[in-house]
Amino acid sequence: MHGVLAGVAAVGIAIVSRTMRPVETQFFLSFAKRAAAFAAIPALWMLIQVLPLPFLAHPIWTSAQTGIGHPIAGSISIDIGASVIALGFYLSIVAVAFWSAAVAVDRQRAEWVLFALLIATALIGLTMAATAVFRLPQFDTTAASFYRTQAIDCVAMGVMIAAAAVVRTLERYETRRASPSRSVSDLLWTYAACAAALTICIAALIMSAPVSSLVATTYGAIALLSIALIRRLGLGSWTALAIAVFAIAVAGLVAASEPGLRNKNITLTFAESPAPLTELGQRILDDTPLNGTGAGTFAAIAPIYRDIDDRTSLSTAPTAAASTAIELGRPMLWFIVATIVFLIFFLLRASLRRGRDSFYPTAGASCLITLLFVSFTNPGVLGSAAAMIAAATLGLAIAQSKSRSVQQ
Repeated sequence: MHGVLAGVAAVGIAIVSRTMRPVETQFFLSFAKRAAAFAAIPALWMLIQVLPLPFLAHPIWTSAQTGIGHPIAGSISIDIGASVIALGFYLSIVAVAFWSAAVAVDRQRAEWVLFALLIATALIGLTMAATAVFRLPQFDTTAASFYRTQAIDCVAMGVMIAAAAVVRTLERYETRRASPSRSVSDLLWTYAACAAALTICIAALIMSAPVSSLVATTYGAIALLSIALIRRLGLGSWTALAIAVFAIAVAGLVAASEPGLRNKNITLTFAESPAPLTELGQRILDDTPLNGTGAGTFAAIAPIYRDIDDRTSLSTAPTAAASTAIELGRPMLWFIVATIVFLIFFLLRASLRRGRDSFYPTAGASCLITLLFVSFTNPGVLGSAAAMIAAATLGLAIAQSKSRSVQQ
């Protein structure tokens, strides 16, 4: 699947690069250069992790050299092949984000991307709801649990995407006189479809998602609704700042009141996984050096720390945050968190400044808020589907964060 994703992304980028008009290319490059600089930092670190660097090598290579009796050029990564695959997957996801941004530079194409994401997340939500309503059999394995978690994260983003599509349809209805060709009946049907998708996603989460995912989705939805109300009532940026400070304070108080915060790593404190998996993750984190064990290596290192009677097959850490801290190291984890926080404020600020189509950056910021929360509760965002939807939504949001009529 990773290979198919990389191939599709490569073909898509090639087609878009040949069909974009010069004015679109110029606008795309105005924000793509800075975004590429941030995206390149984790990729460069993954590349460094697979290089033979004896002074940074993981201690496991020293043990292997002693056991084999032959010199080994060790690296930070304990599994170079897994790290190379993880690097390829990361680059594919980044390619999807830039592909989405390039397509969404055009206002009409941006709507196509929005509705494509709406359909994808609504279908996932419909599948989740059907599984819960008709009590379809579910496999009780680690892989199946990861897929369910990934689906929950996709539907959580679907709530933001569907809500943004509803706002878009309402705005188009209010400005229909400026576009005589716009059909009122088409707008009503579009509104009904967007509202149905929103209802499906909310219902699926209520029936299948744990409390932590519901809280994360609620935070993202509150951000989206707050921006919509601020713009509608003309309350200004100070109101937005007050709401943000209040939301951060509440989240901080809730986090500080968690009893497990004192004896667990923060990346595992809010994990939804069973206690044995969380304890396993804690043992690995306690031994993990600051530079990590290498991207994509959790599955290789987990058996070393597993109890002798534990036959569970582990491929991902209990949370996405813990997986990043173990594989890429704690400094890289907090760099990524800081980048996400910066993007949230950038997109929220852009949504308040845009004259129209503000729902695109608002949806992107709301999805990032939700993903930031769920990254500390489950590993779903590490999956292909969730990562693709997140990347496409972020690319759409950044591309539409500023009007092309604004002088660069």
